[in-house]
Amino acid sequence: MTSIRRYLVTLLIALLTLTSFLAALQSYRLSSAQAQKLFDDDLKALAASVLAPYLPDDPHSTSTLAEANAIQLWQGGQLVYHSAQTPETLLSTADGYSEQNFAGKRWQTFRQSIDDLTVIVAQPLQDRLALSDQVVLASIYPVVLSLPLQALLIWLLVGRGLKPLLELTRQLTQKKADDLTPLQLEQTPTELDPVLSGTNQLLARLDDAFAREKRFAADVAHELRTPLAVLQVNLHNAQQRWQEAGLADPDRIMPALQDGVSRMSALIEQIMLLNRTNPAHFSAKLQRLDFAALCREVVIDLYPQIERRQQQVALEGDESVWLDGDAFALKLLVVNLLGNASKYTPEQGQIQLSVKQEGQKARLVVEDSGPGIAAEEYSRVFERFYRVGGDRHQSGQPGSGLGLAIVQDIALLHQGTLALGRSALGGLAVTLELPLCH
Repeated sequence: MTSIRRYLVTLLIALLTLTSFLAALQSYRLSSAQAQKLFDDDLKALAASVLAPYLPDDPHSTSTLAEANAIQLWQGGQLVYHSAQTPETLLSTADGYSEQNFAGKRWQTFRQSIDDLTVIVAQPLQDRLALSDQVVLASIYPVVLSLPLQALLIWLLVGRGLKPLLELTRQLTQKKADDLTPLQLEQTPTELDPVLSGTNQLLARLDDAFAREKRFAADVAHELRTPLAVLQVNLHNAQQRWQEAGLADPDRIMPALQDGVSRMSALIEQIMLLNRTNPAHFSAKLQRLDFAALCREVVIDLYPQIERRQQQVALEGDESVWLDGDAFALKLLVVNLLGNASKYTPEQGQIQLSVKQEGQKARLVVEDSGPGIAAEEYSRVFERFYRVGGDRHQSGQPGSGLGLAIVQDIALLHQGTLALGRSALGGLAVTLELPLCH
């Protein structure tokens, strides 16, 4: 196939020509049959009218065709013969065609005179119109009946002509986020050649860009983690020597430095996790897992942190909630939600988790007794690096503003939804809904 346009135009012209020829041929056959019948009936009527004067006066002896027509024969002003339904009065006073009313019908009459002989014949107008309708319908029926066939054949031919476009659409829709391989068609039409070439060039550029981004992220992680680790070790050694030397630190410089380095390390880890869980780059390895068991595991892992702050944590809901998901990503999601709840809940506060199956969805609700978030801030807290109240939250806890952005990306990876609201405990309530196993 070299061109969709040439293919469709050629086949459609051929199709319309063929169907029109077949319809015209059938119309010719039916019209010819009607004309033949008309001529045959005229011959019968002529024969019946010639024989009628010589037949006995038997009402059943004349032809029905003769009875359908009206005939008068005059000679020297005297009526020599007339058909059964024809009156004895003169039907027409002048030679030629005319219309007359008799026997309760409208008739088309023709009169011809030769010397003292006058012949008048007539046919009902209604019969003539019915016959003409039959001839016209015989020529129209094949054309009308061919229209559905034409529509069906055009549908099939257009579908075949657009097959390369449909194949290109199928390949594009079935591509996964991490599949940037070139598109290939068995036969590329002229119209699709620039589209296919441009799309493959775009995919190649995207593949290069993603590869550079991954290499950059890996290089940044390596280049930053190593000096930060060295800096943490040196700070620890410096603080020990400072204490061994008995030097005072009234301004608490060393704890401030250690806090800054810890925050920097945490920020780098969050950025790396955000890159890994970006829906455009992260290929989720879905597997069947128990989401309720995963939440219990996260609570156990973070319990020492919660206990240090003398907070109360409760987990309720169903014993098992099975869904298809990536275990690493979902665990990271729950860690961020529970970690945020613990971080922004004051000491001796309350945290409550609920994991339940509702319909065809798994529902996780994380509530706390912290200060919460104003309703007008709900849409902004999912933005990267955005923190309510600036760099430091109103609770005084440090952070990077990436936790909820990571949570949202992981939810999108699993076709889930996130919603924020006011908790019954007085703080924030985060509701996550994920589809169950297919």
